[in-house]
Amino acid sequence: MQKRDHPYVPARNRRLAAHFYGLAGQVSFITIRAYRHQSPFTVPALNRAIIDALAAERRRLGCAVHIYCLMPDHLQMLVSPREDGHSVLTFVDQFKGKTTNLSWSYGWRGKLWQPRSYDHIVRAEQDLADIAQYILSDPARTGLVEDAEEYPWRGAWDPFPV
Repeated sequence: MQKRDHPYVPARNRRLAAHFYGLAGQVSFITIRAYRHQSPFTVPALNRAIIDALAAERRRLGCAVHIYCLMPDHLQMLVSPREDGHSVLTFVDQFKGKTTNLSWSYGWRGKLWQPRSYDHIVRAEQDLADIAQYILSDPARTGLVEDAEEYPWRGAWDPFPV
């Protein structure tokens, strides 16, 4: 059996049918990795632009971003559609395209993100709480900061659906 270093990503990411990602209030755990394991998110101005784009796309595309954390080489977030038909997959694709174009004005060259993202539809309330804690504590767990609260590129915006 293959050992996994991330407790919430299956060894093989098998995506469900697309309509599951467009159900209002259905929370998905999304991880988007930087292209070829690079670490572009070490420049504060670029990081601020990425977070601002995340906020803008969430409003534009009708998705709630409950929790997010932008690490040097990836972005993790808990996202759900606000209404049926607003797809988390579309949200992720559009966000990746917008931020790749945006990154070029900050000196980045070429692709910013890996082609695929890792996704996991969260099914249980306890899983949701555990994943939220996992995401928010990532900067301290990986040694970027002593206290995760100090890390400026993480946060909670929208309340979880009831």
